[in-house]
Amino acid sequence: MKGHSIVVTDADMDRLSRLVRALKHSLFRDQQQLEWLDQTLESADVRPPGSIPRDVIRMNSSIRVLDFDTDQKELYTLVFPENADISRGQISVLAPVGIALLGRRQGDVIEIQAPGRTRRLRVEHVLYRPEIEGKRVQPDRSRRREVPLHRRSQKTSLAA
Repeated sequence: MKGHSIVVTDADMDRLSRLVRALKHSLFRDQQQLEWLDQTLESADVRPPGSIPRDVIRMNSSIRVLDFDTDQKELYTLVFPENADISRGQISVLAPVGIALLGRRQGDVIEIQAPGRTRRLRVEHVLYRPEIEGKRVQPDRSRRREVPLHRRSQKTSLAA
């Protein structure tokens, strides 16, 4: 999974850096994950949103991945921890899968250390990228029904 730096927008970098700083001084239960995210951000290529290639995964991107172990395609959305809900495919950026996906590109193969095994995923397609070139873009709704914001559950688990 290591080898080339990831690409992150300046806005995502700012918000993620603040999240890391806040959790480092808290009782956050998984400091190892927090350290991994911090290291990932330190090596990131930070750019304004308009200069990020369209196939780069950023916060709130929806991604279709192929799991090599199960040969199944899965749809994830990379979200901040307060919006994580694995039952809806919303993966926290603090979860191993979330950290591994951040800043990756379509076609990348990533390996994630999971309890008892290593998961290998290939990024098949970045289906939705917010704020492409400064414009707000609506997600592809053909595969998933969106629930109005006021009806979403506010789970704080580290999905995936």
